[in-house]
Amino acid sequence: MTKISVFAAMLSTMTCACHTCASNQAELSPSGTDDMTAPFLAALETVRSGGTMSLAGGTYHFYAPSAALMNVFISNHDQNLPRRVQLPIRGVCNVTICAPATGAKFVFHGESTGIMVMDSHDVALKNISLDWAQSPIGEAQITAIDPNGGFALDWKVRAFDGEGSARMLWDAETKSIKPNTGDIFKPNQAQIGDFVSFRSWERPSPAICLYRAEGVSFDNVAIHSAHGMGLLAQRSKDISWHGGGVFPREGCICSTKADATHFSNCRGEIVVSDALFSGMMDDAINVHSTCLQIVDKLSANTIRCRYMHPQAIGFEVFEPGERLRFIHARTLENGAECTVANVVREDDSNIVLTLDEEGAKALQDHIAGDAVENADWQPSVVFSNNTVKNNRARAALFTTPGKVRVTDNIFDRVSGSAILLAGDAANWYESGACKDVEITGNVFKDCLTSGYQFCTAVIAIAPTVSDLAAQKTPYHSNIRVENNVFDCPGAKLYDAVSATNVVWRGNRE
Repeated sequence: MTKISVFAAMLSTMTCACHTCASNQAELSPSGTDDMTAPFLAALETVRSGGTMSLAGGTYHFYAPSAALMNVFISNHDQNLPRRVQLPIRGVCNVTICAPATGAKFVFHGESTGIMVMDSHDVALKNISLDWAQSPIGEAQITAIDPNGGFALDWKVRAFDGEGSARMLWDAETKSIKPNTGDIFKPNQAQIGDFVSFRSWERPSPAICLYRAEGVSFDNVAIHSAHGMGLLAQRSKDISWHGGGVFPREGCICSTKADATHFSNCRGEIVVSDALFSGMMDDAINVHSTCLQIVDKLSANTIRCRYMHPQAIGFEVFEPGERLRFIHARTLENGAECTVANVVREDDSNIVLTLDEEGAKALQDHIAGDAVENADWQPSVVFSNNTVKNNRARAALFTTPGKVRVTDNIFDRVSGSAILLAGDAANWYESGACKDVEITGNVFKDCLTSGYQFCTAVIAIAPTVSDLAAQKTPYHSNIRVENNVFDCPGAKLYDAVSATNVVWRGNRE
């Protein structure tokens, strides 16, 4: 039996059990600065087949030495295994973990993935915040500047003991990245009172990871820092986030070390609404598939494929019975679809796929160097009534053929593009040509103040196409940008490469 079959069978069994069992209850209260890892996992056992874990208000501490060591590949993060997972929530169904409206604060000590929901369905987290006692981002205020460009810094904001190869400058008044400074500012761009942040480029762990999870919801959940992304979801279905968000703890400027939320190889519907995203070092939301490169044709219907980016390896991109879509790498044009008959994992970066008769026929039109993506695991997205502000790089990235609705959001001082439709088979290998995108009722204020990769306009359509002249079919299509307000002086509002049927209507400057 394949992995996906085992998982499907397990979910079926779990669902039956949940319908027949009584709703279980567990209660948990903080205990000063004691490690709450074991008490939390014990309470989870009580409700794992259906029930509610009620958290008393207060602060709960969790320490890395008590974390589980798991050989789990997490998309778009460093793959140093085994990784520490502080609170693994595995094999549960119909479980709610909630605190009162006043909230419960989870403080983690030492680098780890705080919460991992894995092989589970219908899990809800409510009124919880996550933070790390020692942030991976340092923040200091400039108290003096000498003629040679040196600074005197006050580290009372947030101490830092790591390597700060990325040094960024933040405006003292707005708490946003100073215009035209990017990742490494020049000394003459700083003023006394401004803030400087320090961080490395490493991404060891997200705050929350969803893996092979279905029907997970976050209600008034907040993430204040993380050693990687805030929420990373992979191979998961139907995810919702309402209220809360990803934003700095009180008195600080920066939040997560990378994206606030990131959805890799998911399906169903992703809904993110009524949330605040601020101070993160990358996007508020990024939704995409992972495509693999064809490195060898082993037979008429068998190909060896490779995960090409070192931060995106090891997790399941294909399982038997799922639909595969070919991609012409040179033009990024979609090819035919077929069904995967068998998957053999050779190592963390290489798999061998056996295709059905359709695949054998389609394979004749492709060469080594082309790519393949999973046509089944590509979600629809609703991103509405959110505020994204004071963050590095972009606000929202979408690379998925499912319906994308970006409505009634505020994009305020996003230092790069507010919205990017991307896609490539050459670098990140993040694919999924957009087919139905609606961007309406949003307010864009002071966006695109620094230069970052792909950030050619406030709204940029910028897939990476190595031979655009040879492309016959544009990559993205059916995009409507209507009734938005732009207050971005001096910034280019719209730019597009490889897009068709784009409507720009009723927008105001």
